[in-house]
Amino acid sequence: MAAKSSKDIRSESRFMVLRSVYVHGTVTRAQISAETGLSPATVTTLVGELVDEGVLREAGQISSQGGRPTATFQANPRRGTLLAVDVAETYVRVDLFDTSLDRLDQERVEIPQVAHSIESVAAHIGDCLGRLRGRHPELEDSLLGAGISLPGQVDPVRGVDVFAPNWGWHEVPLMEALEAVVPVPIRIDNPLMALATGELWFGAGRRFRQFVAVNLGTGVGAGIIVDGQLLRGRGNSAGEWGHTTLIWDGRECRCGRTGCVEAYVGVEGIRATLAEIAPEHDLLAVPHHRDFIERLMRAEAAGDDAAREALMRTGDYLAAGIGNLVNLLNPEHVSVLGWITRYAGSELQQRVRDRIAQECLPGPSGTVGIEFTEADGEGVSLGMAVLALEAFLERVGLPSPSSPAVPAPSTGRDRPRTGWAVPHRGH
Repeated sequence: MAAKSSKDIRSESRFMVLRSVYVHGTVTRAQISAETGLSPATVTTLVGELVDEGVLREAGQISSQGGRPTATFQANPRRGTLLAVDVAETYVRVDLFDTSLDRLDQERVEIPQVAHSIESVAAHIGDCLGRLRGRHPELEDSLLGAGISLPGQVDPVRGVDVFAPNWGWHEVPLMEALEAVVPVPIRIDNPLMALATGELWFGAGRRFRQFVAVNLGTGVGAGIIVDGQLLRGRGNSAGEWGHTTLIWDGRECRCGRTGCVEAYVGVEGIRATLAEIAPEHDLLAVPHHRDFIERLMRAEAAGDDAAREALMRTGDYLAAGIGNLVNLLNPEHVSVLGWITRYAGSELQQRVRDRIAQECLPGPSGTVGIEFTEADGEGVSLGMAVLALEAFLERVGLPSPSSPAVPAPSTGRDRPRTGWAVPHRGH
């Protein structure tokens, strides 16, 4: 691995300072220094840069024994607003955040479980955004940027969706259609990277520097955090754990291969397990993914033997898959996230906890903690808001190490003219 440059070290240090402020709300320079291990002089310089840009602000002063009062700092919600867009196979959700990363508003539209074009996806985003603009006329002058999560393997550097199997996307260009409806600088990514970013800033990343964030939903994946930074890989496809082989020559997966983890613990994998147990079960006719999982959980609670067996087998598959991650990466911690944990959390959790020690080597299993977080899509939105904020900081010359090296956004000469503007620096 190449040695870090002074620019890399400065970016990483700035990232640590910013995260410390966002995690704790209001902090002193001394508290930031103690938490991050950075020298007081470095913290003072970096806090000053972020205050000058208006991202942080002085919150007040606290008295100190026999000395000068100590300044406290917090994120500045008045610096501007950010859009976080979560495009999933069954919905489009647009959240509005301020620069303290507090959610201000949200619009959501359900979409059919069919193949979509990027143009139809962009139209749904535009509809949601139009409703938000109707309620928030101040967006004309306050929007700093947007983070947009799209399904599949997304390459932010090239601006394409490399592969989204549910929609049959291969090397689909994204930016032109998205920029037509979101007329501010855009950062694209996929939900796995977004979820892992949110967990890095506000979840397990507050306690661990080596951890894995497992996402359970329609698809599955694993965000990998190494030494406090998100591992993206050469083409932004690191963490495609869902498409590693769990069972040789097993079920067909939507990626075109067989035996993948996702074919057993994703929604359609759970449906396939139920079909193997009870081919005539009524729940197999429920098309909507969330409805299917929620009804399966209710059926299990009501004493449905087939539903219970399906969930128990899913827990076994999940434990085996997580065990592979633990053996391979030896993390301090595994966070299991995603909407499936909300709808069928307790049954899956207990089964995984019962089985995980059998699926790991004694060394790694003895040091790793596993935690289930019952979030319902909040992590993706929050992660994309963070990425939008990081992209804004890069544009004003304060880069973060966690984002891919994305080319500068297009200029006003080749962007649609809508009257929206990025505000000047302010406090």
